[in-house]
Amino acid sequence: MIVTEQREDDPALGALSALSDVAESSATSLTRLGDELSIMRRRRKRGWSWRRIVSADDSPNPMSIVTRIINNLGRASSELRRALARALRNEGLQVTEIAGLFGVSRQRVSALFRRGAPTETRD
Repeated sequence: MIVTEQREDDPALGALSALSDVAESSATSLTRLGDELSIMRRRRKRGWSWRRIVSADDSPNPMSIVTRIINNLGRASSELRRALARALRNEGLQVTEIAGLFGVSRQRVSALFRRGAPTETRD
């Protein structure tokens, strides 16, 4: 096992914290989404038209909740994936090793490096 010096400005740790925050927020939003979907289901069973259900003023559009959750999780998980790939590379792992850890191709890992800031150089 390689032990590395802890740095206060660890981008992977920051990205991990950000994803954790988004996951917590998403859990709350998913609960709210479940409530909204139940309301929609009840209204439909009562004979409401889909137009009336979707345009009702008393509840938010569930599709916008889903879109927000997906976008926020996607953005935060992408940042963590890039930060972890860089951190692992800086610790000496080869691209193929990182790919194995992430369960993706080496080309996908290489693309992560191209999209973000350059990796640090090691002495």
